[in-house]
Amino acid sequence: MTRPHNDLRTLATSAGVAFALCVSACGSATGTHTAPTAASAKATQPVAATGTAGPPASPRCAATVAGALGGVAARIYHVAATSEDVAQAVNRVQSSPALVAAISDDDPSAARAALRSLLLDQIVAIEVLRNGHPFATAGAGPAIAPVMGSIPGTDASFILSVQSDRSYLQVTRQVTGAQILLFDREGHGSGGRTRGSTGGDHGSAGGTRSSAGASGARRLAGTFAGPPPASVPSAGSLSYRGQSYEVVSLHGAVYPSGALRIALLVPSSGISCPRSMAQARVETLGAVGKRIYEEELHSKVVSATLRLLESSQSFKRAVAQESPSATRAAIVGFFRAHLHVVRVRVTIGGRLLVDVGGPYVLAPVHGTLRSGGRVIARFEMAIQDDAGYLKLAHLFMGAQVLMRIGSQQVMGTLSPGPASVPDHGHVSYEGRSYQAYSFTGEAFPSGPLRISLLFDA
Repeated sequence: MTRPHNDLRTLATSAGVAFALCVSACGSATGTHTAPTAASAKATQPVAATGTAGPPASPRCAATVAGALGGVAARIYHVAATSEDVAQAVNRVQSSPALVAAISDDDPSAARAALRSLLLDQIVAIEVLRNGHPFATAGAGPAIAPVMGSIPGTDASFILSVQSDRSYLQVTRQVTGAQILLFDREGHGSGGRTRGSTGGDHGSAGGTRSSAGASGARRLAGTFAGPPPASVPSAGSLSYRGQSYEVVSLHGAVYPSGALRIALLVPSSGISCPRSMAQARVETLGAVGKRIYEEELHSKVVSATLRLLESSQSFKRAVAQESPSATRAAIVGFFRAHLHVVRVRVTIGGRLLVDVGGPYVLAPVHGTLRSGGRVIARFEMAIQDDAGYLKLAHLFMGAQVLMRIGSQQVMGTLSPGPASVPDHGHVSYEGRSYQAYSFTGEAFPSGPLRISLLFDA
C-alpha cells in the first residue's frame, strides 16, 4: 500500500505537531464532538488575499497583504530551522556512538553508514566535516535552513537540514496561495556542491533550476508550472504573462551554506482592502487559517487516503462480516501503517459498527464500502485532529486559537477564553486586545465547529 505524501503535515510534524499523517496517528484530549447538525466548508480558490476581485488595490494595501503573507512564510521557515524535529535530529547525531567511533577510526565508510541510520525520514541531508573538509555525507536532494554543531568527543562538526526546499515551497504555496521562488543570493544552488554537499541540480515543486534572478542571483526552485519571471524585485509590483503580483521577500540559508532569498508573488487580482490596513492584515491571516483547515478536506492526500480505505480488501472483509473486533483491527492497522488518518467511524444501514481514533477530530470526509457492486457500509474518516490544527495556526500565524461547539470550548490556546467572540472585530481578554477572524468548520462525525483566530490588535 503506497502512502500518500502531504508536505503541510510533514512540516507540522517537524514543528512538534502530533498528526495522523506523521504527519502519525494522533490523539488529543478526552471527550467527543456531539453537536447534532452538519456544517460543510467550501474550498477556497488558490488566491492569497482578502475580499473579491475589484479595482486595483492601493500600493499601501497591496504591501500590507503581501507583508502579512510574508510573515507567514517567515514563520514556516523558522519552524524548519528551530523545531522540535531539529532538536531531535541534532541530539541523535551528537549522541551516536557509531558515528563517534567512525570519526575516531578515521573511517568515512563507517561514518556514512552511521549517518544513514540517523536519517529516520526526518533528516533530509547531513554532512560531517573535519578541519573544514567533507568527511561523510548522507541524504540527498536540495534543502534549506541548515543547522550546524560539533560532535562531542571528536574534532568533527556537522551540518544538517530537516527541510527540503520542495516541502517548503509546497507548504508555503498551500497556506498562502502565493507563487514562491527561491534564489541563491551568492550564486550557490540549493543542494549544489558547496562545502561538500551531496545534492545535485534537482528540480523542485513545479519549477526548474538555474535561472537568472534579481541582482544576478540564481533561481533555485519555484512553484510556477511554467517558466518563472526572469527577474524578480525584492519588493513592489511585478507583471508577468498578463498577471500582476505584489512581491515580498525574506531571507534564509540553503543547505549546506549560502544565502537564500525567498520571494512571494501574491496575485494582485485577489487583493482588496475594503476597511483599514489593520483589518486587511487580519483578514489576510484569517484566510490563511481557513486554507489550513480546508486542506484537511480537499487536498490530494485526503482523496488518496479515502481511495485507499475504500479499496482496502481487509477493511471491506471485516465490515462485511459485521464484526466490530475485526473492523477495529483493520482500522488500527491503518494507524500502525502510518496511513494519514486519525479517526474512522463505520455505519451499516445507519447503525454504528465501530468508531476508532482520537476524540477531538475535525473535517470529516465521507466514504463508501462496496462489495460486488453493492454498498455494504458507509464511513467517515478524518486526517486531522483539533490539536494539530490549533498548533499549525498558532505556529504559522501567531494566532490565539479557540475551537468551540456551541458555547463549549473543546480546545484553545486561551483558557477559558473570551465568553463570546465575533465573526470579525475587536475582542478584549485578560487585559489584551485582539482582532478576531472566525469561521465554521465541521466536527467529527458531524456538526458545526466554530474556529476563532485572535490576532494581536
